Amino acid sequence: FPVTIGGNVDDYIQVDALAAARTAANDTVGTIIAWINVPDITGTYNIVGFGDKNVVEFIEFNVEAGKLAARCTDATVAQFVCATTNVVIKPHVWQHVALVQRADGNGPEFYVNGVKQAQTNTTTTDLSEWFNNCDGIDSGRIGAANKAGDDSVTQEFAGGIGDVKYYNTALTAQNILDDFNGTHLTTGCISWYDWEEDYIDGVTGHNGTNTGSGIIQVPAYNEFYSRLCFSVPANAPLTADNINFSACDEIGYRDWK
Repeated sequence: FPVTIGGNVDDYIQVDALAAARTAANDTVGTIIAWINVPDITGTYNIVGFGDKNVVEFIEFNVEAGKLAARCTDATVAQFVCATTNVVIKPHVWQHVALVQRADGNGPEFYVNGVKQAQTNTTTTDLSEWFNNCDGIDSGRIGAANKAGDDSVTQEFAGGIGDVKYYNTALTAQNILDDFNGTHLTTGCISWYDWEEDYIDGVTGHNGTNTGSGIIQVPAYNEFYSRLCFSVPANAPLTADNINFSACDEIGYRDWK
């Protein structure tokens, strides 16, 4: 599938319309799904983030040192910080990730390639917090966080993001496994950014806006492309890798390093 690639400072896809719609709808539950490919497991990379441009209030879904993490702060008060217990993200590999808020008091759940992951909740003020209480959220971003209450940009994603979806329902484990296997569930799907046509939301028209020069769309994205193009934080070519090329003509093989 087509993907969007990020890595530069202040590069992300703005989806304010989605954020405002979920706040107005007072969502109490929800699901975020994406395919991701990161260049390393040392950084903090935001997959999808929702925030308030004037107050420290946010909901975010991140990769943090190879773990999936979810954080929520309501009017400066931290409500939950949850993360997978183990490192579950691999660099230079496409992985299907999902965050499900069931509002059942257990905290948001994490899935990788359709499989639920063990998690650890380190802040538990309100593990069921979601848009219904974070009523000041007015900013949405794919690939960057807005968490300081001043519309600043942090935790920019590096690598590839494809097929980002938001549901206003708490998908079942089977639903998520089905999505991983390529079966799209339409029920409850509010927004779907498949990058087929720029940054258009193919469901409800909450279209995104490319805010940075480092965001590009490509029809395919693989490990070789990732290793060649991305390092943190400068988005410069990696210099540590040795890359060998071979070609053959009518005379014979020619090798380059």
